[in-house]
Amino acid sequence: MEISQEGLQTLAAVLREGTFDAAATSLHITPSAVSQRIKALETSVGRVVLRRTKPATATPDGELLVRLAKQWELLREETRSELMGSGTADQDSARIHLPIAANADSLATWFLPVLARMHHEHPVAIEVVRDDESQNTRFLRSGEVLAAITSDPLGIRGCTTRALGSMRYLPVATPDYVARWLPDGPTAAALSRAPMVLFDRNDYIQRDVLTTLAAQPVSPPISYIPASTEFHLAVELGVGWGAVPEVQIADALGAGRVIPIVDHHVDIPLFWQYWKLSSPILDALTDLTVAAAAEHLVPPPDRLR
Repeated sequence: MEISQEGLQTLAAVLREGTFDAAATSLHITPSAVSQRIKALETSVGRVVLRRTKPATATPDGELLVRLAKQWELLREETRSELMGSGTADQDSARIHLPIAANADSLATWFLPVLARMHHEHPVAIEVVRDDESQNTRFLRSGEVLAAITSDPLGIRGCTTRALGSMRYLPVATPDYVARWLPDGPTAAALSRAPMVLFDRNDYIQRDVLTTLAAQPVSPPISYIPASTEFHLAVELGVGWGAVPEVQIADALGAGRVIPIVDHHVDIPLFWQYWKLSSPILDALTDLTVAAAAEHLVPPPDRLR
């Protein structure tokens, strides 16, 4: 079985860009050449590696080849960096591209210092793809990223999963908001009228909290604030109630600018999933991520440690 680097590169481009035409543009070749390379790769391995959908997706066998493509790309860049040496004038231009996925709340609270330390200690240029923690596994499956913070404990084929701990969320609002909209507490009737803040339409955390509090379907007026810091500021300004990370809202709680709308919290387990690569750079990022999570998150159950 012959697996060409050209074929792997083309497969990764199609999955990253979503279509043959877009992949052709990124590779500076024709769509016909992309198609020929993918067919040659499939003939070589004797497997279908792509689902010809829009966007294109990898088959299970294609996911294995994407892992190989990313492994080759990362190891090639690490080797080039080592060959150039840490004292050369071209050190900055030789930084290793490291694509990962993270959720907004982690970036806003505990994960950004991890990335800063990586940049200080290693010759990397980290690209962060940001989405909800429940959505990030798709970036791993497509080969777009090498590692991701997710809320999915189920391992992806070819990936290692590490439990990080849980981020604790508290449903809060301003005292004036509670007095106006929830004077008798978060009853179903009150929650159906009380304005609510969501991060975006994939924000299952807020919807799960609402379902738990209301115990029946309700449809409150919703404001969407798709940025972590601005989300909790919107709650502090009385735009609506929302479940905010405890570490983010602690100062406002202490100062009385917000209060809990109910004696209840939600713990969202987070996991670090990464491709099984023999990579010192990825190993270093994993170690820093796990250590920072142990310091800032609610510890995982013993069975997940």
